[in-house]
Amino acid sequence: MDENITYDYLWQAYQKEKQTNQLLLIPKTFYEDIFKFVNNVQTNTNFNQTTKDNTIMLVNDFFEKRKQKILIYIAYNKQLPQPISNNELEFYNKLLQIVKEEKLDFAVQTKTNTNSLKSTKDIPEIILPSGNKIGPLAKNQIIEIENQQDKSYLLENTICEIY
Repeated sequence: MDENITYDYLWQAYQKEKQTNQLLLIPKTFYEDIFKFVNNVQTNTNFNQTTKDNTIMLVNDFFEKRKQKILIYIAYNKQLPQPISNNELEFYNKLLQIVKEEKLDFAVQTKTNTNSLKSTKDIPEIILPSGNKIGPLAKNQIIEIENQQDKSYLLENTICEIY
């Protein structure tokens, strides 16, 4: 496909990419072909400096637009259209792995943390689900709660936060 890439082709591809929220289908070798084209433009003396600068800016904007769309696909847990370039597939997989690793799991987090909680506001004496009483508490006061049901109650109702 390398011989088919021109500045006009790039411009049209970029305009089409801007007009939709979907990733447009591109050949698997698209990035390699683009890099060859850019290298040719940069080294060829037939192109003036404005054309060289515009080509670089257009390619960068095109790539940024596609990266934004890939992020949206990840955010909405959508599969990428096929075929997809190897570069974009690698980018997608790296980001997906990061998102999976950084996912918060509240159930696991509360089991692994200590029983120390900090009150988020001043509260009067209250009766917890276990029947135990707690309070009065001043804002930011640190307390120890052993009962998991009581701890969950205080966290879910934003009376306390994990300390």
